[in-house]
Amino acid sequence: SEPQRQIAYIASEPWTETKLAILRKYLSAYTTALKKHAFVTGYIDAFAGTGYRTQRDGDDAQLALPDLADDESQALLKGSAALALETSPPFDRYVFIERDAARCKSLERLKTEYPALAPRIVVMPEEANAAIRSLCSKRWTNHRAVLFLDPYGMQVEWQTIEAVAATQKIDLWLLV
Repeated sequence: SEPQRQIAYIASEPWTETKLAILRKYLSAYTTALKKHAFVTGYIDAFAGTGYRTQRDGDDAQLALPDLADDESQALLKGSAALALETSPPFDRYVFIERDAARCKSLERLKTEYPALAPRIVVMPEEANAAIRSLCSKRWTNHRAVLFLDPYGMQVEWQTIEAVAATQKIDLWLLV
């Protein structure tokens, strides 16, 4: 029921909710501003995970009424990849980078969940630093992108940050 869903969302971590709310607003403003120009826009999400986020064990303690939250409403919340796919106006390309094969399969399922965007979605089953540096080595003349880096730890190498900066065409969001 609707009250159960609302209660389940209370369980998410405040920082995660704040971060994703800010990201959602930024992505919409970004695509709106750049659609006025002749740029091909892209959203790149390294360490993309599954496209969704699950609540961690112990989050039930944060629920106001944990007994009312069913398993389904507690299981999955939209992550940065799913939020990017809901950006309006949409990006021209979506690149999701994830090394874990099982997570890549979940990212591939986003193509069926967002069929109108499926041709725009690329899942790269690669190590994030190498994949980003490869993307940065391309010609960026008429392209612009937002790169969202929210690693699980300290996996982002300094050379990767330098490669992104060298393009002068990618807006980098790095969360640590």
